[in-house]
This record gives sequence, structure tokens and C-alpha cells, in this order.
Amino acid sequence: MCESSVLIEKEGGRELLMEDVVHVEIDGETITFRGILGETKHAKGRLKEINLMKHMIILEECK
Repeated sequence: MCESSVLIEKEGGRELLMEDVVHVEIDGETITFRGILGETKHAKGRLKEINLMKHMIILEECK
């Protein structure tokens, strides 16, 4: 499968934001994630890393 987990970096650590993400849409600093079952989650931040081999998307928190 091609789903990824989204993690957000916050003050020295990473926190799981969402699992089973299949679609990412970026509008400035607002990023929308859509899951395999159609659920959505919005986050403010910047993309730091996308690792397709590990199925991970890492965001950097905006302050």
C-alpha cells in the first residue's frame, strides 16, 4: 500500500498527526491531509521531509 503517516516536529520531538494518508494538498502554510477512508485533517507548518520508503511525512511546526 502507499499510505503514509504524518508527524509534526515540535520542540525537540515528533508527534503523530495522522495515519494512512493518501493525499496531501498545500496552500501556503496550511496543509490538508486526506486519509484512505476520506477523513481530513488540517495543519499549519512547512514540509520538512517526505520519505516514501518509510511511508513518513515530516512537518515543521509554524510558530
